[in-house]
Amino acid sequence: MYRNVLCLALGLIIGIRLTDFFEYLQLSETHFGSTAITQLEDEATPQLPTEEELARWLHNETRVLCMVLTMPKNHPTRVKRIKETWGKRCNKLVFISSQEDRELGAIDVGVPEDRNNLYPKMRKALEYVYQNYAEDYDWFFKADDDTFVIMENLRFMLYPYDPEAALYFGHRFRTTYPQGYMSGGAGYVMSRDALRRLNLFAFNNSQFCPLNNQSEDRQLGFCLQNVGVVAGDSRDEEGRERFLPLSLKAMLPKFPTENWLIKLTFYEPTNETGSTSGISFHYVKNHEFDMYEFLLYRLHVFGTPLSQRSLPPRLDPKQLQNQLYHWSQQNSTNPNAWLNQN
Repeated sequence: MYRNVLCLALGLIIGIRLTDFFEYLQLSETHFGSTAITQLEDEATPQLPTEEELARWLHNETRVLCMVLTMPKNHPTRVKRIKETWGKRCNKLVFISSQEDRELGAIDVGVPEDRNNLYPKMRKALEYVYQNYAEDYDWFFKADDDTFVIMENLRFMLYPYDPEAALYFGHRFRTTYPQGYMSGGAGYVMSRDALRRLNLFAFNNSQFCPLNNQSEDRQLGFCLQNVGVVAGDSRDEEGRERFLPLSLKAMLPKFPTENWLIKLTFYEPTNETGSTSGISFHYVKNHEFDMYEFLLYRLHVFGTPLSQRSLPPRLDPKQLQNQLYHWSQQNSTNPNAWLNQN
């Protein structure tokens, strides 16, 4: 009998203690669920920054000055459209013209408007930017006024590289000199050191960089090569071009084979041309600036998963040196017939 009473008493004590313990757990869940336990969980699984947060950080980490070649008649149309769309994402936007417009940010470089004057005009622009902004920005991007640029993707591509390296990127064309040059229509971007070398060593040397009426992009490529600036490879991981020298209509869905581009491009074209990290599109019509802006920055397809990428690693000095050497030794891989250039 005593044994039964003892078992009953122990059972009551254990039951009370278990009940108290469960009540404590419920209180902890209700009142303390967002403190110590949650902190441990958060510390164990930290939240990665979103792409949007990374892009905002990159805006000031990889500073890009944009130079847009234009002319006075395009100030109220193309210039205005660029300023209201992709141009507002540059760290600094300068329109290179023959007529000043302070409201739009256009400067007069003192070169008459003529297609044969595009190269002298661009030289003046690069001199102006070097004298006024060389130390304020990391990279210097040139575009035409019929180009649309995704600045976030440009910064993403540039992030691994030191702006003090002698380097520039764009859609690489082959020509009579080994390194080739970057398409002016697709836009090209040069490092701070590349801009410095042009102004200190190229523009004042008629052998390295003669002043003539040849095409702007080809002649500047010649000058850059002669002062040791390396033409980088801007293609994505699948070998698809990020800088497009033609319109999307001409470039999609496959690389065009019926025009001049296939004879001029430096690398063997891939069948698929639409890079998911594309940077620029050329031959954009006035009404298409707003269309690109809407499709890229406002429209979202329901059910389409959003990607979450981290930034590519920055290259240390040795890695960067090796990469520059590799690019400097590249030969064209395009098997198609050459396009004759004067």
